[in-house]
Amino acid sequence: MKKYSQDLLSTAPSRLMMAMAASAIVAAPAHAQNVSTSPQASQSGPAAEPAKGAEATVAPVIVKGTRENTTPQAQTGYKVDTSKVGRTEQAVKDIPQSLTTVTNKLITDRAGDSFAKALTNVAGLSFNAGEGGRIGDNLQLRGYSANGDIYENGMRDIAQYNRETFNLDRIDILRGGASMIFGRGSTGGIINAVTKSPYLLDENKIGLTLGNNDYLRNTLDLNKVTGDTSALRLNTMYTTTSGDPEGADSKRYGFAPTFRTGIGTKDEFEIGYYHLNYDDTPNYGFAWAGGRPVDSTANKFYGLESDFQRDSADVVNGVYTHRFSSRSQIRNATRYGIYKRDLWATTARLPAGTVNVTDNTTITRNSQRRGGEEHHLFNVTDYTSKFTALGMKHDTLLGLELAREESERWSYPTGGANGTPTKTSGTVGDPYATSSQPIAATGMRTNFNYFTASTVGLYAQDLIEFVPKWKWLAGVRWDRFSGDYSSGADSTAARLQRRDYLWSYRTGLIYQPTDEMSYYVSYGTAFNTSGDLYQYDTSSSKTPPEESRNIELGTKFELLEGKLQLRTALFRSEKYNERSTDTETTGSEFLLSGKRRTEGYELEVAGRITEKWDVFMNFAHMWSNILAAGSSAASANTVGKPAGNTPTNSGSLWTTYKLAPKWTAGGGMDGQSKRNPSHNSSNWAPGFVKYDAMLKFEETKYDVQLNINNLFNRTYWLAVYNGHAVAGPRRTVQVTGTYKF
Repeated sequence: MKKYSQDLLSTAPSRLMMAMAASAIVAAPAHAQNVSTSPQASQSGPAAEPAKGAEATVAPVIVKGTRENTTPQAQTGYKVDTSKVGRTEQAVKDIPQSLTTVTNKLITDRAGDSFAKALTNVAGLSFNAGEGGRIGDNLQLRGYSANGDIYENGMRDIAQYNRETFNLDRIDILRGGASMIFGRGSTGGIINAVTKSPYLLDENKIGLTLGNNDYLRNTLDLNKVTGDTSALRLNTMYTTTSGDPEGADSKRYGFAPTFRTGIGTKDEFEIGYYHLNYDDTPNYGFAWAGGRPVDSTANKFYGLESDFQRDSADVVNGVYTHRFSSRSQIRNATRYGIYKRDLWATTARLPAGTVNVTDNTTITRNSQRRGGEEHHLFNVTDYTSKFTALGMKHDTLLGLELAREESERWSYPTGGANGTPTKTSGTVGDPYATSSQPIAATGMRTNFNYFTASTVGLYAQDLIEFVPKWKWLAGVRWDRFSGDYSSGADSTAARLQRRDYLWSYRTGLIYQPTDEMSYYVSYGTAFNTSGDLYQYDTSSSKTPPEESRNIELGTKFELLEGKLQLRTALFRSEKYNERSTDTETTGSEFLLSGKRRTEGYELEVAGRITEKWDVFMNFAHMWSNILAAGSSAASANTVGKPAGNTPTNSGSLWTTYKLAPKWTAGGGMDGQSKRNPSHNSSNWAPGFVKYDAMLKFEETKYDVQLNINNLFNRTYWLAVYNGHAVAGPRRTVQVTGTYKF
C-alpha cells in the first residue's frame, strides 16, 4: 500500500511574542507550511562541498509520515490553526476577515445539544422568533438576516429546520461580505457547519445525559478502520425533553453513517448519509405589552396539546479528492437533500391597547399553520494549488458551483374555515383552563406555491506573497441565478420569473512581520436576490438584487508559543441599495433606495493560557442604523433608527481549569444588550447576562460531566419578533456519562 506523504518544514520558535503581547489586539495561529524538495535532498551520504564563492547552505531535514492517522479536525481545545471556510485550507492568519470557530470541545463542555445553543457562544449573532413564514433556525448576524447564509461543508444549507450538533466537528462563522466564495447572501457573514469524518484509528464512545424537565439524550460515535486506507464512522442521537416551560416538548433522533477510503493516498472518496427527525410541541412565546415582553409569561406555555412541529432532513453527501502532489489537488463535492416540515402552532395575543398585564388578563389564540418540502442538489468543484512564479508565492483557488433548489410550500386553514374550529381563549395566569383538550382540524393543505432556482457560479482567487511578509488576496466570482415561482394557479399571471447575473469581489492586504503577527485590511462585496428565500411577488420579481460591501481592519496574534489566539477587528458592513417602496412609484414596484449600515469592533480570545487553563471569549460592539428608506411617511420615520434585533453589545465567556489530574471545573456567561424586533417597532427586549457552570471527572475509559445552565434561573428573552418574544430556557441541570471503548 502506497501512502501519500508530505514534507513538513518546522516553524521557527516565537522570538518577539511576549514583547508584542501588550500591543496585540488579535491573533492568528502559526501554521507549518508544506514544502516540496528534490529527491536528492533526502538521500544519505556526505554533503557536497559548496562551490568557491557560493554561500554554504544546510541540507533540509525532511520528515515523512502517514496522513490522517488521527481525527482530521481533532479538537483538543478551543483554538484552531487552519480552516477550510474559504474553500481552500488556510492558516487562520491568512484569512483577512473575522473568523470565529466553535469547536466540538466547546460545544461538549457547554452541553450544546442544538445548533442554536452552540451559536450562543458567538458575539454579534442574535435569534429571531419563528414567524414571518420561517420555521427552524432563524439567525441574525451583524444586524442582517442570515437565514440564507447557513452552510454545511461549504455548501448551502438553506432549508428550514432545527439543526443538531451530534454529527458536527465544528462551526465556523466568517463575518462580512463573502459572495465571492459563496454566491448570493452573506451580507453579515456566513455560518458553516463542518461534519465529522472517518479517520484511521479505532475509537468508540457512547454517551447518556439525564436532566430536569425529563431530559434524556443518548449519543453514539463509532469509528472503525476497515482497511489500510479506509474507515467507517457512525454517529447517532436520540433526545427527549418536556421542555421549559412545561407543555412544550421535543422528541428527536438522528443517525449519520460515513465511509471514507483512500485516506492519505492520491485518490480519496467519501460518502455519507444523514437523517434527522423532529417531533416537537413548539413554544411561540407571548405577545408584547407596554413596549416590552411580559416577564410573568416566561415560564408558561400558551399553546395547545394539538400543536406540533415536525421536521426531517435526509441528506446524501459524496466527495472525491485527487491530489496531484502535496501542493495541488482537485476536489468535487455533491450533496442532495430532502427536507420536510409541518407546523401547527399557537400564538398568544392581548387585547389591543393592553399595557398593564395581570394574571386575570384575557388572552386570545391565533394560528401559525404551514409546511413545505424542499429538494436541494449542489455540486462544487475546487482546484487548489500552491506554487512559486516570478519570485512570488501563490495559493490559488479555481472553482465551479452548480445548484438546483426546488421548494413546495403550503398553509392550513385557520379559525372557522373548512371545518377548523376557532381556538379557545384563556388568561395570562391560567392559560390551561380552557385549552386542555386538543383542537380538531381537517389537516387540509391549501395556498400552495412552488419555487425552482438554479445557480451557476464561477470563481477564482489567489493569495500572493509578493514580497516577504506581505500578502495580497484577490478574488472574483460570476453568478447566474435563475428563479421560477408559481402560486399554484394555472395561469400565466400566477407565474413569475427572474434571471440575475452578478459579479462579486474580495480583496485583502496582509502584513505579517513575524510568524505570530498578522495585520490586515480587507474589502468584500455581497448581493441578495429577490429570490434568495424561494418566493417572488409581482413587485420583487421586477427588482434587481440588493448589494452590500464590507470593509474591515484587523490584527491577529498568536501568544504563549502558539497556545493562545487573540484577534480584533474594526468593521463596516453596508447595504447601500435596499429594497423599499416609494410614494412616487406604483404599488407594483420596489425601488433600491434604502440604505443601512452596521459598524463596530470585535475582540476574541481562544486557546490555552496554561496547561491547566483553557479560555474562549468574544465580544462585539455594534452601531446599526437605517440611513435611507422610501419617501412615504412610515418609511421616512425609520431613518436614524437601529436595525432590528441588533444588540449594541453582545458576547460570551467560557473557561475551564483542571483542578486535579481527573477533575476539571468550568464556568462562563453569555448575553447581549437590549434590542428591538425590527427598526419600525416600539418594543424592546431588555438586555441580559446568564451564567453557566460545569464540573467534569475523567478516567481513561469514561468521564462524568455535570452542567448547570442559567445558573441563577434568570428570565431572559432569547428570540424576538414583531408579534411576540420567546424566553430562553430556565435553569437546567444535566449529568452526562461517556464511556469509551
